[in-house]
Amino acid sequence: MALTMAGAAVDAWVEVAQNTIREGTEVDLSGSFQSFLHIDAALSSTTAHTGTRIIIETASSAADLEFWTPVQDFITCVGTANTEVFTATEPAGETVIAAASTTGYTAGLWAAVIDDTKANSEVVRVTSIVTDTSVTLQDPLKRQHTVDPVSALTNIAASYSIELPLGTLRARVLYVNTYDVDGSSIITRARAVTVTALS
Repeated sequence: MALTMAGAAVDAWVEVAQNTIREGTEVDLSGSFQSFLHIDAALSSTTAHTGTRIIIETASSAADLEFWTPVQDFITCVGTANTEVFTATEPAGETVIAAASTTGYTAGLWAAVIDDTKANSEVVRVTSIVTDTSVTLQDPLKRQHTVDPVSALTNIAASYSIELPLGTLRARVLYVNTYDVDGSSIITRARAVTVTALS
């Protein structure tokens, strides 16, 4: 018997406005005996933010909407973002991003590129900084990001990998941006990895 692992998009990057809740896509996991959700988030404005709640729910029914149960509930993306608007188009493959202010950027931590087309945004890890000049990324950009329409680098971002309980039939993510009533908008996405057995 061979194990098969597969990853798939669940929720594309979408901006979640302040004081709104994004209900993520329901994922059918009935054919998987081990499942993971990978969740990314980043602040998309410079408004001070005391956090967004991320709630992961699983269902004990294959279809009934009554049986959702939270299995993870946490706060993410706390702080005031330094969003650095791109001063030049950054092509796919680039690792050095110009930044007039590097305040708040820390080597080893996550950041995010927020594209004007939110679905083209991406989470990146910072490896080094030249003060008030540039931020260097661990991995090259996957997509090109332009000046017009505007793209920006933000320093408040997070990425999580969460294993779901054995016996999960369905799962979804709730992105609850009501925790801070006067905080920032946020962009979020999720992917799922499933492990199945083939004879």
